[in-house]
Amino acid sequence: MASTAYDLYYLVNGERYFWRSAGHGVTLIDAERDSAIAWRNQAGEAGRQLWTDIVSVNMPDTDGKDAVDKCRIDFRGGRFLMVTDAGISGKVDRARVPVYRDFIRALHERLAEAPEGAIRFTCGVSPTYRKAMLALGVITVLLFVVAPAVLVVDFHEWRAIGPLTAGATFIWPFWKKIGTNRPHVYNPHHPPGEPID
Repeated sequence: MASTAYDLYYLVNGERYFWRSAGHGVTLIDAERDSAIAWRNQAGEAGRQLWTDIVSVNMPDTDGKDAVDKCRIDFRGGRFLMVTDAGISGKVDRARVPVYRDFIRALHERLAEAPEGAIRFTCGVSPTYRKAMLALGVITVLLFVVAPAVLVVDFHEWRAIGPLTAGATFIWPFWKKIGTNRPHVYNPHHPPGEPID
């Protein structure tokens, strides 16, 4: 049996905050039929799932240098593991970024060998979350861009130029984030963030 350990923080199932979890340490275990992914806490091994239990891998797109990268691995039965390059604070830990990239590369090399269709590889947010983001985006554009523009053009209310400019400036990054995080399927041979040969 061969295994490779990665000093990365993780969350399991409904956990939301890294500083509430003593869990860090994810291991990829190569043992033929018993190949698995395991995670540790201060007391030792906290969980383990076989490769064959993995049903999907999701990697939300990030669009900033200070954005936290994370990979959600869903297992049969509803259990999931979220592995990240964040530190205990939940913010990006520069020392863990190359470790995280190595983990992602190694994970996908193993999972790419699964039968086609056995594991779904997705990038971006869920379709439901994206619809909510789009609805919120439309509302904010109507309130903070369209309304001030109407005041300026139709009523010559020049004081609305300031709110129009501020609204457009603040809404643009939000729309950019919506575009970046559109849900789509990716090829496990080329995980997000990896250069394509």
